[in-house]
Amino acid sequence: MHPFFQGYEFYGFVHRGGDEVKSENTFEAFQHSSDMGFVYMETDVQSTKDGYVVIFHDANLKRMAGLNKKVKDLTLEEIKSIDLIDGGKIPLLSETLENFPDLKFNIDIKTEDAVEEAIKIILSMNCLDRTCLASFSSKRLKKIRFLAGSGVCSSSGQMDIFRMVCRSYGINIKSSDGDCAQIPRKQWGIPVLTDRFLKIAHEENKFVHIWTIDDKTEMLELIDLGVDGLMTDKPSILKQAMIERGIFN
Repeated sequence: MHPFFQGYEFYGFVHRGGDEVKSENTFEAFQHSSDMGFVYMETDVQSTKDGYVVIFHDANLKRMAGLNKKVKDLTLEEIKSIDLIDGGKIPLLSETLENFPDLKFNIDIKTEDAVEEAIKIILSMNCLDRTCLASFSSKRLKKIRFLAGSGVCSSSGQMDIFRMVCRSYGINIKSSDGDCAQIPRKQWGIPVLTDRFLKIAHEENKFVHIWTIDDKTEMLELIDLGVDGLMTDKPSILKQAMIERGIFN
């Protein structure tokens, strides 16, 4: 088991740090969820115009800051001057890792131009043991694993997940990379999470994490089904569900 996962029997991920108090992916959001007792944060990174890696999900700032501009077209100085609509500012990856040394970050590297610098930061700060690197792109994940080295923890990309689904139906297809499968319950109306998928993932020593679940009844149903973790925007609700099942530690 990779050190990222050690010490826990169930993984409660707060998606983008949550949005219950301040804007997602901000210091305030991470602090709020940390104060509630959560250790695992899901987050996103991309690169500024001048090559700095920042914590932010959308390519465009319209939803979060009311600005019709893209992160990749702005310098760090310009990014730092922006106040987000629901409070907080856009932080650097490096300062986030430094300011929250007790948290573990599941990091979705959103853009190709952020890959090398993000990994350089993680390696230079000795944070491989408390990060899991993710991307929807299996091709990008292959590059991430190569650059980060054998000590990296990574999730499975979309093609990896597709192959796992195929194997769950008995189709002989090559195995998938990654330490965990982070999936929605359904994609385009088609179930991804099934008993078969859960079985094949566990046979291949992969954890299964489901995103993004904000309803307590659904959380309890998935915990009882046997998934290994949930991602939520609502940490207060996930905490209730985990306490109810005796798995909040």
